[in-house]
Amino acid sequence: MNREEPEESSESLLEPLGRVKQLIQKGKTLEAMEIIEGRVTEGGLKELRWRIAESRCRNVMGEYEQVIKLTEEIKTKIEEIDELKKQKGSHVRNRIIIDVINEQVHALWRLGRQKDGLGMVEEGLRLVEELDILEEKEGVNKYKERKADLLRNKGTLFVINGELDQALECCEKSLVIGKELGNKELIAKSLNNIGYIYLSLGDLDSALEYFGKSLVMKEKLGNKFLISKTLTNIGAIYTQKGELDKALDNYIRSLVMREEIGNKRDIGVTVACIASIYQKKNELDSALEYFERSLEILEKADVKADIAYVLYRLIIVSLDLEEIIKAGNYLIGLQLINEQEENKVVNLYSRLSEALILKKSKRRNNLTKAEEILEEIVEEEIIIHELTVRALFNLSELLLEELRFNGEELILEELEEKVGKLMKIAKEQESYTLLAESYWLSSQLALIRLDLGKARNLLKQAQIIADKKGLERLARKISSEHDQLLGQLGQWEELIANDASITERVKVASLKELIGRMARRREIKIDEQEDKPVMLLLVSEGGLPIYCNKFDQSKELPDMLISSFLTIINNFVQEAFEVTGMITRITHEEYTLSFDLKEPILFCYVYEGQSYTAMKKLEKLMTEVHEGEIWAALEEVGKTGNELNDEEIAQMEGMIGEIFITS
Repeated sequence: MNREEPEESSESLLEPLGRVKQLIQKGKTLEAMEIIEGRVTEGGLKELRWRIAESRCRNVMGEYEQVIKLTEEIKTKIEEIDELKKQKGSHVRNRIIIDVINEQVHALWRLGRQKDGLGMVEEGLRLVEELDILEEKEGVNKYKERKADLLRNKGTLFVINGELDQALECCEKSLVIGKELGNKELIAKSLNNIGYIYLSLGDLDSALEYFGKSLVMKEKLGNKFLISKTLTNIGAIYTQKGELDKALDNYIRSLVMREEIGNKRDIGVTVACIASIYQKKNELDSALEYFERSLEILEKADVKADIAYVLYRLIIVSLDLEEIIKAGNYLIGLQLINEQEENKVVNLYSRLSEALILKKSKRRNNLTKAEEILEEIVEEEIIIHELTVRALFNLSELLLEELRFNGEELILEELEEKVGKLMKIAKEQESYTLLAESYWLSSQLALIRLDLGKARNLLKQAQIIADKKGLERLARKISSEHDQLLGQLGQWEELIANDASITERVKVASLKELIGRMARRREIKIDEQEDKPVMLLLVSEGGLPIYCNKFDQSKELPDMLISSFLTIINNFVQEAFEVTGMITRITHEEYTLSFDLKEPILFCYVYEGQSYTAMKKLEKLMTEVHEGEIWAALEEVGKTGNELNDEEIAQMEGMIGEIFITS
């Protein structure tokens, strides 16, 4: 078996390479490049190692096209060096090729060339597996580390392609290797990547857990370059949750570290993240300021793909500020990069930006052209889902405007088809924010179809998704929308009775405001008010009252009002026990009644104000009651018609007071 060449492991090579690695990790790429440039002329295997280090450094700097060119040159040189030409399958040759593959794959996925990258990863894994790596311990560990890097790169490619189960499998294998080797840096990186997969899955709480573990390890290692990456990812989670102040805090912490490290590319990207938060908060002047700062930094770093992204975001902010000329100037810069770069993502930024500017002009010819471009984008193969989704929302906004003016059935059908496509993308990508929003949009379309039952069920589904995935602000907003619909039921029933036109229905629905906010990805504004408790009642399947609590004894409720509550509840009992997916809330005068079933007992809560907090309290009470000793007593009362004793009543009042009053 061919042995490794002595010069590869000599101190004269490993010490400066180790120094370069440390500098790259800290983001001090200019210092690293100074060392590299002084050593790449050494020739032979040493030159290849320095060229690989240069590739790694340029990847960190974001010079992805240069990395592709450089790694191809390294592959050519491998075949030109006599000591490597005949060593197929040797540790030295394969190790060099695998390192080249890892750097090239990173550059490829950054450039949107996932298919090319996946083929290379498979080649790298094949090279790892064909070696007799058990021959020496040093070789085993080095190859296992390289295998872990390949698996993490493969996982990243799967994430981009939306194949999240495969991505998770790759990164978990990488984590196993890291733990086996006791390599804390490898463990921390793998935990970060797993967190990113859960973020892509929409499981924000699990993502936060993995990022948290990764962050703790990285902080112990003291690697600010890696710490800043995880802080940025945590910021992305809070952005999705709608907790924008927490997101901003993490982005700022990341920025402080990245400015200390001095990596212009990372600084520029983080400044853009901060700008996007201000944009979501509708603080557009601050957003513009930060995006312009980001652009200035990235132009100095000459990172074309990131520059294109920031130009795209600047165009959107400028349009929101009604500065169309400024948006047009940014578009010229973006189109110039598009002409220079063979990059599908940059091309997509350019076309989408052009469509948004045309859409803003309001001239008929421009609107037609904008619609054509948006249609092209939503119909072609998806490259970046966020861009396709934005195109869909903006196209839907154009269609809605047409529907508002002419009320044509065909346009309504087309709008329904676009929302259906949004839902399909959400399900394929397991994007739960988008899925909940799609159900919400679908509920508004159901209203325009005058199908009130379907509209309410869709809203209920939307809220369940948002609740389960920790999207509290979105869940609260959807619940508030449901409350608003309950208040409009009389108006909708009148429209049904009068056989109102589509145009009249669109005026009553809140679809215009909803699509407009989603198209611009604005912060969700919620009503922070809580519910005011009025009465709680537990009823058996036979309609027998088991327990009743009037919250404000000082406030005399009219007997007629209490009687009407009881009549509503009694009428609801049979439906509750027989109909799957029962309606969970109804209104009576200024009061709302929320129902939930924990067989064989129906819980009914009467309150004023917002339903979201009310239903959370009711859910908590049901869980505590069902898991407590009181449950058996309540079931017995429901069967026999007896009453709870004083001790049991005290138990109920204690739980109710803590949940509904103290909280």
